[in-house]
Formats: sequence, C-alpha cells, structure tokens
Amino acid sequence: MTNRIFTILLLAIVTFNNVRADEGMWLPYLMSSSQIEKMQDEGMAIPFDSVFNTVSPSLKDAVVALDDGSCTAEFVSPKGLLLTNHHCGYSEIQDHSTLEHDYLQDGFWAKSLDEELPNPGKTATILIDAKNLTKRFLAILNDSVSETNRIILTDSLSAVITDSVENATGYEASIESFFSGNLYILFITETFKDVRLVGAPPSDIGKFGGDTDNWVWPRHTGDFSIFRVYCSPDGKPAEYSPDNVPYTPQKFLKISLDGISKNDFAMIMGYPGETQRYIPSYGIRQIEDYINPEIIKIRGIKQQIWKEEMQKNPKIRIQYAAKYSESSNYWKYSIGQNEGLKHMNVIEKREEFEKRFTDWVNSDSIRKQKYGNTLPLLSATYLLTNDIARATTISEETVLAGSDLPYFIIQVMFKMYETLGTGMNDKILKDLKDMGDKFYKDFDVNVDKKVFSAMLEYYINNTEEKFRAKKSDIFPGSFKGDYNRFTEKLYSKSLFSSKESFNKMLSDKKFDKINKDPLYHFVGTTLSSYYEIATLIEQFDIEKEKSMRKYFQGQFCMLPDKDFYPDANSTLRITYGTVGGYKARDAVFYEYRTTLKGILEKEDDTNPDFIVPEHLKELYKKKDFGRYSENGKMPVCFITNNDITGGNSGSPVMNKDGNLIGVAFDGNWEAMTGDLAFDNNVQKTICVDIRYVLFVIDKYAGAKNLIDEMTILN
Repeated sequence: MTNRIFTILLLAIVTFNNVRADEGMWLPYLMSSSQIEKMQDEGMAIPFDSVFNTVSPSLKDAVVALDDGSCTAEFVSPKGLLLTNHHCGYSEIQDHSTLEHDYLQDGFWAKSLDEELPNPGKTATILIDAKNLTKRFLAILNDSVSETNRIILTDSLSAVITDSVENATGYEASIESFFSGNLYILFITETFKDVRLVGAPPSDIGKFGGDTDNWVWPRHTGDFSIFRVYCSPDGKPAEYSPDNVPYTPQKFLKISLDGISKNDFAMIMGYPGETQRYIPSYGIRQIEDYINPEIIKIRGIKQQIWKEEMQKNPKIRIQYAAKYSESSNYWKYSIGQNEGLKHMNVIEKREEFEKRFTDWVNSDSIRKQKYGNTLPLLSATYLLTNDIARATTISEETVLAGSDLPYFIIQVMFKMYETLGTGMNDKILKDLKDMGDKFYKDFDVNVDKKVFSAMLEYYINNTEEKFRAKKSDIFPGSFKGDYNRFTEKLYSKSLFSSKESFNKMLSDKKFDKINKDPLYHFVGTTLSSYYEIATLIEQFDIEKEKSMRKYFQGQFCMLPDKDFYPDANSTLRITYGTVGGYKARDAVFYEYRTTLKGILEKEDDTNPDFIVPEHLKELYKKKDFGRYSENGKMPVCFITNNDITGGNSGSPVMNKDGNLIGVAFDGNWEAMTGDLAFDNNVQKTICVDIRYVLFVIDKYAGAKNLIDEMTILN
C-alpha cells in the first residue's frame, strides 16, 4: 500500500506532459528532464545545472530568503550586496528614520561601508541542499497509524534527522511536509544575521502610488531597496559586529540592460509564502464569508484611526508608517480576493471538479471504499468550523493584535514563560529590555488607546458570547458602555503604558507587579478564551489534514498525467513564463510596460500617493536617463505571467540567459484569487524594471559606488 502510494505520488510529481509555462511554483530539486525541456522550449538558453545545482555554484545560490521567507532578495555583487523590494526593507528604513533624518521621505544612500546601517533581527537565508525523504517517512506512516501518533512519529523522525544533519554539516536543517503529508523534503540552509541597510529611494519613488495603486496595474513604482550581508572574517554567519566583513556569495546575478519585449522568456526564483490552491470549495467559502469580511472591517477601522493621527503629527507618521503599510496591504488584498472569488466563479469551478472527483470515486467499489468519505468529511469539518474561524479571526484582529500594547504584552508573556522552572536570569532581562526598546520607539500611547477602545468595542459586539471572554471579566458594567473611559483607566494603571515604567519594573526586578497589572490581566483573560476556541479548531484541523491527504492521493490516481506542484510554504520555488499584456475586462487591454512619462501623468500634489520628487521631474525634463533608457524613454515597470505570491516580493526576474532584468513586487487586481486559484488569462506578476532601479541609484541618487560594484552587461 505505502509503496504504491509513493509510486503514484512520484509519478504525479515528476511527469510533466502538459505543463503550462505560467502556472506553477515548482520545487527545483524535483524538476524532471521533460519539464526542463519545456523551459528551454519557452526560451531558456542556459543549462538547468546553472540554474539549480547543489554541487557547484548556480543561480539558486544568488537568491536568499529574507526574515524566514517574509520576502526574497538576490545578490548583485561579489561583496554581498542584496537587492529586494522597498516594502521588504520598509520597517528597517522606518526604524532608522527620525525627524532629523527622515529616510522614509528623503531616501538613504550609504556612500561607504562605514555608513551602512545594522538591523538587529534581520536575516538572510541561503539554501545549501534539499533531499527527498518521502520513502523514509512513508515507511513508518502507513494507514494504520492514528493521526495523533502520526504527528508524534513525524516530529520524532524529523528531530533525529535534522539533529544528525546539523551535527554533521554545521548548517541548519528542517523537514517540510507537502501535499498534506504525502511528500517530505529535507532542507539544509545557512542563515546570516548581520544584514545592513545600504540604500533606499524616497517613499515618493519606492511607494509611488501608495494604497491607491497597490495590487493594481499599470504601475509606476520604484519598489526596491538595497542591503548587504556581512559575516565573520572566516566567512561564517555571525551576529552584528564592527569586525564583520562583507560576505562573498558563491554566486551573484549579472544585470542586463537589453530590456524586455513581448513574449520574452522570464524566470523567477524566490520563496513564496503560502497558497491554498487545493482546498475544497467549502474552505474557499469559509475564507470568503467568515474570514475576509472581518479582516476588511476591523483593519479598516484601525487604519482610519492611524491615518488621522499620522496626518496630524510627523513623528507619529514615521512611527506608524511600517505598521500602517503592512496592515493596509493585507486589508486591500482581502478586499480584492473576495471580489475576485465572485467575479471568477472560483467556488463554482471548484464544485465542478469535486463533482468529477465524486463521480470517479463512485464508479469503482474499491475507490469508493478508499476515498468515498473524503469530501463529505471535509465538508463537515469546514461547516463545523465556520463560526469558530470567524471568532478566532475577530480575536486575533482586535483584542490580541489589533492595538500595539496587548500584542507587546503577549510577547512579554511568552518571554516570561522561558523563566518557568529556572527563574529570571540576565539573558531574559536583557531580551525584555531589548524588546521594550524596539517596541516603545514606535509606540504612541494616545494613538494606541484610541485603537484599543475601538477594537474592544468591535470584539464584544461582534463575537458570539460562547466564543469570547466573559464580558464582565474584561469590561465591567460600571463603565456603562463607555469604552473610551474604560480604556483610559486601564492604560493609566498599566506599567506597560510607558517605556519608563516598564524599564523600572525590569530594573527593580519586581516581576510580581506584572500579574497585578490590569492590562496584563485583560490580555491574559482574552488570550485564555482564544486558546479555548483555538484548541477546538486544532482538533478539526487534524481531521482536515487526514482527509486532505486522502484527497490528494485520490487526485493523483484520478489524474496520473496531471502535473501537481505543492502549495507554497516559504521554500525555494521556480516559476517561468513570458512578458506580455492582458485583457482586464470587456474593452480594456493593458500593455506590458510603463515609463517615467506615466509617473508625471499621475502626479497629484493634493494626494500623498502621487507626489513626484522635484529632482525626478528635472531628470525627466532633461531626458537625463544615462545608459538606462530605451528609444528615448525611461522604463519603469513591466508584467509577466509568472506565478508568484507573498514572500516572492523582491524575487529576481531573469531573462533567458539567467541575467537580472527586474525585481518582482506585486500581483494585479484582476487576479487577487491567486492564492486560492490561478487564472491563466489574467494572473500577472508586476516587476520593477532593473533599468529604472539603476537609473534611480545612479542618476537620481548619485550612488555610483553601488553601480561600480555590480556587473552590468551593456
């Protein structure tokens, strides 16, 4: 049984008879010769060994995962220079900004190594090797193993293998499951912990278009920033130290100035975060009806408060810039996803496939016995968790992480738990002090009180009583519905409300005060309630995973010639396609590239999303584009039909020769369903043209020291 399942699975993964060039986030270590031939037929002109190779240097060595896969970046010089998106470096740019040195507004350019800025906690991870361990896992995970024991066995075997690999190699090791436990891959990686900010354009370039243009094409955004990876003098990863030196990567990308044309081959390597392309219609309905609407409403309330306060005070604008950007990005994404689900009839199409699957199962008694209850069980699981999913979403978005202070308190709670059984020590104290320094730098108590009051009111009024903390425990009746007055009292008595009182508690080592703190108590009460319902949904998730594993196995048998790529999970993927425009809707067709002229056409001094820097306008008027123009025009952005998602931000876009032509940064509004279903007709990847990146670095910023580091092919 186990061997048969594995054979079918492997056949499904490595047989590529009907691959389409655009859809698919492919695991490079499982790509077959037929798929590689398909890439070459589409235009790739280099051997695949030069793209992915674990024995000798290849393009994969130039691509890194930033911050555990939250974004992607690529080496563009032999001195560890990293190129990524502006929004991937936004929190670091904001963190270094002050009223005196507002790098968000003015940009930042280090003219020497000494001027580069350290960023504690920022990491860059390189994939060293990957190995398929499916046979080893499936040998002990047969159908007779219960789900609880399956988890135990998987965790135990993973720990044994990763410990052995780490001890033998000195690298990090992890094992990831794909297709709900039908495939297991070992990843060996190396993580660098000294990543310094080198350059960033002003937000009027790096975020041009703001919320208005976010997830929209045509786009005119110079969405890039530059970092550098440092290491110890012996070339090994090390925490920040003045003695560290620029890292020498095994591979860095050469840059092409040839530009792009329609139907040109385009390849993207990166670390896409999460997709759910295979969930059944019931799961999509849960997202559309129970999860996304709450995210949209709650974040809309919070962002409106933040926006009003940011407009009033320049200091608050800097403090809350990164928070607002992160929240707004997913808020607008949720809006677009729900619109797309309806417009593209995703649920109906998924239901059609499920009917096909059911008919196939019912046509054979053996299949019916094996897979007959798969979809009914999945349907029941989602039906029983719809209300719970809504409640957990509300809790997460409001009382737990809606305002800053409760979320910080949760982080403190987790850190304090490390002292259980051992007691407080100097390391924990230092960690708490560092956490506080970072948190309070970008915290305004008056802003947070307004958000907290609004979040608490939403939580109480929109969560079923059985799914939330008891009202009398978190909002006493004596306040008679006055959330603002209650918030004022809660914050005024909390030692967490200011950096001074928090640090005093640490220095006095009077940790008993924490348990008596009213806001700490509030968070503990709401968190306990959340865990109760989260435990419920976790049990359903275990059953869901079991059913999905069977569902995959059934699909592999039903469609032996179909090419299944696993859902994204922040592991290295390759996607390939072509440059080209698309028909967005009736009578609307979008071209595949934009130019600097479009920036001037969008200029609007009354809208902060469309402010154009004076120096950029001067360069445009003079046509001072250097060697980066094409036929007298300055390219800005372009689109391809590559398949990407969050985590791919900052990924290199490479031409047929493996040279850098752009940096991926977004998807388009018409295809916001992409994490759930890929639409071949409209799904696009929005990229900033590498020539615009170089133009801004060279002609706008005058940072020729960075240009001189790169290998630019004329």
